[in-house]
Amino acid sequence: MSCSDCHNPHGSIGPKLMKRDSVNETCYTCHMEKRGPFVHDHEPVSEDCSICHNPHGTTAESMLKMRPPFLCQSCHTPHAPIQPSLTGQTSPNSLGWWNGAAITQGRGCVNCHSEIHGSNNPSAANPAPQNLFR
Repeated sequence: MSCSDCHNPHGSIGPKLMKRDSVNETCYTCHMEKRGPFVHDHEPVSEDCSICHNPHGTTAESMLKMRPPFLCQSCHTPHAPIQPSLTGQTSPNSLGWWNGAAITQGRGCVNCHSEIHGSNNPSAANPAPQNLFR
């Protein structure tokens, strides 16, 4: 990669001498699979790639500004999967509950949320309750 892959040194109508009209359009010239459309979009992806990525390089993989889960937690509240107890209530003692420190240390976000840019898979946000003790 060189500067001229994204920037036009002789001027352009795009911001910061970019060859395309926006940061995203510039990124999509090489990363077409990130464009979508997706049924479930991650809004920062359609807004501006540079919210999460530094196109000029970082020490984190995939040119991320920070490593997960710290990058995720800069916008999202740290949380963990909570499964209902036998009574249907959720509590820190419920099976499958973890504290935020465990998620941070285990880089937990991307373990389950692997399609960060967007997905066409059905939502698992409200799955049907399952009987864990059959």
